[in-house]
Amino acid sequence: MLVARRVKFWVEPLLYHVVFLSSTSMDEARNLDLPSFTADSVPDDYFRHVRHLFIDQMSVNQTDFEKWLLACNGTTNLFAQFDCTPEILPLLSGFINIRYLTVDVRALLGTTVSLPLFLTVTHLELLNYTHKSVDRASENISLIPHLTHLALNSDLQSRSRWSHAALCANTQLQCIVFLSAKISLEGSPLLDDNRFMCIDERVRYYSDWLHGAVFGEDYWSLADTFLTARRAGKIDRTYPELLK
Repeated sequence: MLVARRVKFWVEPLLYHVVFLSSTSMDEARNLDLPSFTADSVPDDYFRHVRHLFIDQMSVNQTDFEKWLLACNGTTNLFAQFDCTPEILPLLSGFINIRYLTVDVRALLGTTVSLPLFLTVTHLELLNYTHKSVDRASENISLIPHLTHLALNSDLQSRSRWSHAALCANTQLQCIVFLSAKISLEGSPLLDDNRFMCIDERVRYYSDWLHGAVFGEDYWSLADTFLTARRAGKIDRTYPELLK
């Protein structure tokens, strides 16, 4: 990159394709030959090449956090590990190409679902899915125009039957995943829905995200493979759970 401008143009999009900003496990990112960034790194013009962004607000101060969100708006795969407060939500308006999104459920409350962020999302994972917000979020899920895959990440023992019925009624969804080791589905209409499955994850969430960003192999690809096999009759349709 220091020798020839044309080499710089070839290499930069590859070098800055994946950015992992978290103090959780930087060693794992380095083992995958990803470049290392400190939270206070000044985002430069080359960050327009970022397509996969994992950002943990606990690892970045507020000023740097805002800079990163503004600099990486070409991202297509965003793991937003932060609270979606009214102050944070406007910073997400610059993301207009997101397909894979992991985000706080509060981003779906009120009128925020109309943000440009949601116009292109096909795969959505919701964090902090509390019983208090379950009904309002369920209503707004149907307003995301291109959403085909939905994952709920939390302890699902307290899920209301109304939310299950709403998910079943959403014909746009092709895959409904519950990411939980503790789940009660007695009487749930999801048990009769061939789009539904429960994945009992045995790997850390950031490891799964990193392997999805680098190799294209994550719980989403696993879910598609599982559902395809079940629809083809290779797996019992009454068996909704998969260990990972």
